[in-house]
Amino acid sequence: MDICYTVGSQKAGDGAEDLRSHTLRRQEARSLIDQGVMKRIALQEAISLVRLGVADHVRIPSGEHLKDPGTCAIVCAEALASGALVTLGGESVTADRGPASVPARAWEVAWEAARERHRILPPAAGAAGRDVYISRAWPNDKEWARLAHKLVYEMGYSQAEVSRIFERVDGYERPAMWTKQGINRILREEYDGDEPRYRTESGDTARQAGNLHLPGAALKVMGVLGCEGVEAEAKCFDAGLAEPHSLVCPVYPGKPEQALHETMQTLIDLGIFRTLYVTNPDAVFSSRMQRSVVYDLALFRGVQVVEDGTRIDPGKYNPLLREGTELFAALRIRDNATVAEESRSSAHALKTAAELRSRDWSVRKIAAELNEEAIPTSSGLGKWSPSAVAKLLGSTPEADR
Repeated sequence: MDICYTVGSQKAGDGAEDLRSHTLRRQEARSLIDQGVMKRIALQEAISLVRLGVADHVRIPSGEHLKDPGTCAIVCAEALASGALVTLGGESVTADRGPASVPARAWEVAWEAARERHRILPPAAGAAGRDVYISRAWPNDKEWARLAHKLVYEMGYSQAEVSRIFERVDGYERPAMWTKQGINRILREEYDGDEPRYRTESGDTARQAGNLHLPGAALKVMGVLGCEGVEAEAKCFDAGLAEPHSLVCPVYPGKPEQALHETMQTLIDLGIFRTLYVTNPDAVFSSRMQRSVVYDLALFRGVQVVEDGTRIDPGKYNPLLREGTELFAALRIRDNATVAEESRSSAHALKTAAELRSRDWSVRKIAAELNEEAIPTSSGLGKWSPSAVAKLLGSTPEADR
């Protein structure tokens, strides 16, 4: 299934394709066209649908929608690493042939980093210690319900649209479930026993650096990676600290690949680590890029990184690497929760409309602006019209001046 990502409303001459041929579409606010990936909500949603197995082709109809070369490289690399085909401005992007606007070296770095992140933490791996993950195969009814909840309450699709999406991508024969009524029914079942069926996160929280918003933030653990003698060296370092850790925890010594996966899964999703201690990095990491990716993921989560007794300086890392880290971390949250975006709320729509009205904008002009900014209508369906804006403001429609 294709997903088309556009910035602002479709206009003649902007290179956009006939969007009616695509089942899914995510529209970004026009004001975000010069912003990086952390502020691009619709972009995160588009790639998250690839990670969840809903879409397998990301279409970006115009290169102008990803003007910054760094952002362009990060987005295309992440989509490719997630298993999607990528078309940018009518041209295919591949691992060997990056976007035309991106310098070859920048593309090489972005692609290699994205590939390493997915090797260490593939989407299907799930979140450590939590049974809320939506896997790529959706093997059980709980995961179908979580995906339906995400599509309706995060991305604004109607129950009827969700049923059509499910019909197209479902490999199982469940015709009784995939109807508007069936989707309504699974959305009403909010609990499995005493446990909530759905988890919701704030959009602002989903993009937050550090680990204070994660469930294990109160714990102060040192995670240790390395070969023989790793625990003794780490404990010696810990003993010299003004505030020692509550636990020094070696992770699968002698099994670098498994240790790396378990450590990073816990670090990114649970946030229990205060420090990541690495001994003999040549034995722990398979490449220099893998080392850089792991360290930057840890530093983004607010985790101190120590290599053979020496602290790693966070300021030395490539901005291109950090932007990819930020996108990847936000997508991990979206894999595990329905993300409620404050900028898509009715309160935000009212605040924006009232501010524009105070500047003597007509309701027609306000409606056009709300559509450009991809702010949903009160019902979550259709586009803003002058009458809808007037109703939002509690006034009578006025003639466009």
